[in-house]
Amino acid sequence: MTITPYSLDEVFHPRSVAILGASRAPQKWGHVVAKQLINGGFPGDIYLINPTVPHILDRPTYPHLQAVPSHVDLAIITTGFQHVVRSVDDCIAHGVKGIVIVTAGFSETGVAGRELEQELVARCREHGIRIIGSNCMGLYVRHSRVTALGMVFPLPAGPIGLVSQSGNLGMYFFAQAHLDALGFTTFLSIGNAIDVSFPECMQYLATDPETTVIAGYVEAIQEATLCQVTQEMYDRGCYKPTVILLSGATEVGVRAALAHTGSLATVRPDHDTSLLGSGVVRVIRSDELFPVAQALALQPPTPAGGRRVAIIGDGGGSSVATGDASIRAGLEVPVLCDETQQCLRMLMPDRATATNPIDVAGAADEDPLSFAHLAEVCIKDPQVDGIIITGLFGGYRDLLSEEFGAREEAAARALGELVREYQKPILVQTVYARYAIPALHILQAEGVPYYESVEITCRAMAALAEVGQFLADRGK
Repeated sequence: MTITPYSLDEVFHPRSVAILGASRAPQKWGHVVAKQLINGGFPGDIYLINPTVPHILDRPTYPHLQAVPSHVDLAIITTGFQHVVRSVDDCIAHGVKGIVIVTAGFSETGVAGRELEQELVARCREHGIRIIGSNCMGLYVRHSRVTALGMVFPLPAGPIGLVSQSGNLGMYFFAQAHLDALGFTTFLSIGNAIDVSFPECMQYLATDPETTVIAGYVEAIQEATLCQVTQEMYDRGCYKPTVILLSGATEVGVRAALAHTGSLATVRPDHDTSLLGSGVVRVIRSDELFPVAQALALQPPTPAGGRRVAIIGDGGGSSVATGDASIRAGLEVPVLCDETQQCLRMLMPDRATATNPIDVAGAADEDPLSFAHLAEVCIKDPQVDGIIITGLFGGYRDLLSEEFGAREEAAARALGELVREYQKPILVQTVYARYAIPALHILQAEGVPYYESVEITCRAMAALAEVGQFLADRGK
């Protein structure tokens, strides 16, 4: 008899959770997960399973899952490796819907570990039970208030759904989000991904009303599967931009992935283009994943996937570096039409360059609001698909005059208004990106991302073009 597997919605929105291997030792995963779940305000029942101690975190324990007097939807296994099989048996007997196996020691260790994993999955599938993991960090699902992670770190709220085969990289992305005041709806740590995989997580997040962008770290994937999933999402009217850091760009990466999660990856060099046009953006650097997700969450894609950008720089070096980075990212920096150039020259000193990149040559030194005026000229040009502002935005109050602070803040508001009116993306690169500056805080509030790195800014704009192209192709 075929048993219909439980849906991820049923697993990630449990009415009750049991932690097998709950511990009183504060450094143990079974303690941290329990404490996180309790302190996170999970509204359902929480059962702590430990056969040797009567109380943990001022709550009574149960010697085994069968002693729990009521139904359990989700079980989190944090026991030692030698107890995992028995714990899974208990979960099957108790009729759980989902199991998170935090414990490591399976396919990443070799053939025997892989065979044991496959056996556990096969047995659970006979009962419709889903497995997340093994060798993972746990779950964070904001909507259901399931905070069941094996490490404590800031969990900023935001529109990004994160799926990662690596707990450490997941923590890195959360740290970036904490600094940039934009966070996550979910963190699905899938580890070895023996059952629940990245594509299925995409399908779950596609229907989550709070998630607008999907981000993932993946060690092995089939491009055809990703293309199929994004097409299905689009056909159902629930496509969400997706960005992945896909490992295995080298033989070393493939070898390391096998040892990390047992993933059977294949080499995909940096210049691989197999995902272009799929609706999934691939980044090749770990520091690109969150910034690109941030841009996809906050900015519109370029019109029809256009790659023509106008670069507005308040210094020659910034303009040159951004021009080079744009071309490397696959963008275009065309010479602007005569009409646009004439309008720009009216707003800048005679020594300024209006061709593109645009070197304002001191216009911002006279009035930082000129950034917004120049951006408005460019964004009205039908031959411009997006705008990158590069240089010292936000720093003019300290650099030149206290009075300039209000002008920069007005420019930040105006940039947000331009994006909303013209539905073209604007990104800002500034050397002051890590400073607490009111103008930059306003950019955040207006949904205009700003970055410290020229290269990352250009990669984020290229991602907006990739998504725009995907949507344009589907709309034909």
